[in-house]
Amino acid sequence: MKTKHFLIIMILGLQFCFSQVPTSDSLALKAATLKIEKAEHERISLEKQMALEKAEKERIKEFEKAEKEREKAEKDRKKDEKAQKKAEQEVKKLEKEPKKLDKARANVAKDKKRISSQSKDIVKETEKFEKLKRKRKLSPNDEIKWLDKLKKKQEKLKDLENDLKKSERKLDKLD
Repeated sequence: MKTKHFLIIMILGLQFCFSQVPTSDSLALKAATLKIEKAEHERISLEKQMALEKAEKERIKEFEKAEKEREKAEKDRKKDEKAQKKAEQEVKKLEKEPKKLDKARANVAKDKKRISSQSKDIVKETEKFEKLKRKRKLSPNDEIKWLDKLKKKQEKLKDLENDLKKSERKLDKLD
């Protein structure tokens, strides 16, 4: 009986000893640690992702900035080319101006020469017509032909005078 009592006391004593030691649930502890590690890992990956997104945004900004600068440089280059072409055209225009002026003067002189030639021709033809008319060598049909011929020559003279006026206006415009 002493043994029984000793066993019972022993069991009760041991129970008190074991009851004071806190029991830990290893699975719950592992799960909690896993949750903490998972949360930490998600936070780190989220920070990495945010850093990558930020870097990507900055890279895009830099690319857009470089693109804008390139476009601006292209615009400036085109503007410079346009100004250079305009300047070259002005130089060509200035180089051609004396030639145009000489040509206009030559046209005026040529038109004056044509007018004087046409006037002399009309005077000769009129004298011929009058001479034939005085000698009465013209039939009524011939007389009509001569008058038409003289009329055409006078119209041509008026056209030449109009051409002379145009040539003189061009010359005045160039001067």
